[in-house]
Amino acid sequence: MSDLTNSSSLSFVVGTVREINGTAVLIRLFENTSQLVHFFKGEKYSGIIIGSYVGINRGQYTIVGKVEKEYAYDQMKDSTVQEFKKDRFVREIEVKIIGSFKGNEYKSGMVAFPQIFNDVILLSESQKGEIIGGGESSRDPNDVEIPPVNIGKVWPDGIKFNLRWYKLFNSHIAIFGNTGSGKSNTLAKLYHELFKLSFRDQLVKFGESKFVLLDFNGEYVGKETITESKKVYNLTTNRKNNIETEESNHLNIPEERFWDKDMLSVLFGATEQTQQPFLSRVLSYYFEEEGAFKESLPRYIAEAFSNVYIVPNNNSLDLFKQVLKLLGLKYEEVSDWIDNTLYNNTNENFYSKNYLEGWTHSGHYYWNPDEDLLREEKRKVLSKLDGRTFDIENPMKNLQMASYLKMIYELRQHTVQYDHIAPLLHRIESRVNDFSKVFKIVPGDKEIFSDTVNVVSFKNVNQDMKMLIPMVIAKVTYEMNREQNSNRDRIFNLIIDEAHNILSDSSSRESEKWKDYRLEVFEEIIKEGRKFGYFLTVSSQRPADISATIVSQVHNYFIHRLVNDNDLRLLDRTMSSLDSVSKESIPNLAPGQVILTGVLFDLPIILQVDQLNKEEAPNSENTPLLDIWKLKKNK
Repeated sequence: MSDLTNSSSLSFVVGTVREINGTAVLIRLFENTSQLVHFFKGEKYSGIIIGSYVGINRGQYTIVGKVEKEYAYDQMKDSTVQEFKKDRFVREIEVKIIGSFKGNEYKSGMVAFPQIFNDVILLSESQKGEIIGGGESSRDPNDVEIPPVNIGKVWPDGIKFNLRWYKLFNSHIAIFGNTGSGKSNTLAKLYHELFKLSFRDQLVKFGESKFVLLDFNGEYVGKETITESKKVYNLTTNRKNNIETEESNHLNIPEERFWDKDMLSVLFGATEQTQQPFLSRVLSYYFEEEGAFKESLPRYIAEAFSNVYIVPNNNSLDLFKQVLKLLGLKYEEVSDWIDNTLYNNTNENFYSKNYLEGWTHSGHYYWNPDEDLLREEKRKVLSKLDGRTFDIENPMKNLQMASYLKMIYELRQHTVQYDHIAPLLHRIESRVNDFSKVFKIVPGDKEIFSDTVNVVSFKNVNQDMKMLIPMVIAKVTYEMNREQNSNRDRIFNLIIDEAHNILSDSSSRESEKWKDYRLEVFEEIIKEGRKFGYFLTVSSQRPADISATIVSQVHNYFIHRLVNDNDLRLLDRTMSSLDSVSKESIPNLAPGQVILTGVLFDLPIILQVDQLNKEEAPNSENTPLLDIWKLKKNK
């Protein structure tokens, strides 16, 4: 930048200070200030409008103010005279002091104060670049030049805006805007420019850092969308269980993380008083030691068989049959008793229409509890199962079987009522099938995502699982990053598009317990994640639906056009960095225009974000109606 000077003779003087009220300064402008663009001594200057910047000369300082209001001052001050005269009105503006230049160096804040009659000057493009950039050096502590990231131009000046990406991407980011405001393009542009630094230009090494984008509508799965160097997970709950899935169609969950009592209780909607303690007993009995369930399964089945006949109960018999079905066992392969056993509701006992040795004959063959006979039949069951190989590598199916086996035991002990636990068993049965389609539980404690950039698409996932999968991903990856990032040598960015789907605090489709747990997971991340290098980027067209706790803890905001009163009130409550001009501009922003505000920005900035190429942009455009409804040519 050329040397700055405070000499009025070398500056483009456009007015003078007329009144000072704290940080608000009233300026009277001269007649030569109405043009959109000015040229002075070979340099280009933008005209004065709301949101632009002006300088105030005072000694060695050029004090910088941002224009917030504009007036037509009536010199006649006589409202009875309605005649318009050229010399009657003068143009006045109100500016807010935001910083000062001293020589070439810009500092934000109240460095110097203006006086009445100080000259007001236009600022050059290079000076405005310093103001918007905060006057910060573009070199790191080792004096290595930091490559620029440009996502658009400052409005209204048209100055290219170089984003301080090295401070942005280790912060929580929110991108808000109505449909058609350019929100998806801004999200994609941000990360497209960042990934270019590494994958194309080879200027940055991400190391062990990870980026995971949760895509609810399949907008980011295109080959070149955001970057070519990504792994896409196309999850679906529409597959049949017996179809083997490709690696990119499921997520690998570490087995050590899966057996978490709290998470499983919430995933399967276990009520606090009865179902959660039952589920806890299942985990502690069958899965306390790694591999114990698989090794002891023949014994568990034999014990369950015995429990069914110690205290006859139709529900116990049905549950036992379900266990055999899950193992692919035919009834006769275990015991002839099972297929022939029927339940008499009147006598509350088992009977059989066919002969069974040891059963009492009285019209039908009735089961008369006999310890010796049952002990012998149990021994036969165990001998038939010993040495058999069972396909039980799916821990979720194991949990389902263990729940049935534990329920059979507790029905024998009369410690639970079947009607209280049955809803939990049904939810486990239902969700285990869906879980098996999208999750693969793998041994050990390996990370879910091995690639640097990952896109997880929920386009073909049912609504129930759309709520569950993101919470599982967030919980597991946050815990692992917290444990593995003690040296602070990596970051994890979880990017959530259409974030209102999972961060809402007003959903009526789920229980309060589940909603509270889901929000607790993400609220802990946004409160504590910074300490462990774990950051959220949330994008939403309905910010008012997102938990206010989450919105208020975001560090930096990208705000597109919003018109809903609830959304605007939320921003007003949670963002102290927005000035009055920026707030009033939000409902009137054009497509692609965004207000940048937050801890990274000394003052709000209105930016026109560059549009990505069609191949690189997310698939979020409206359906082209005229391509579908063909127009006829006029005759």
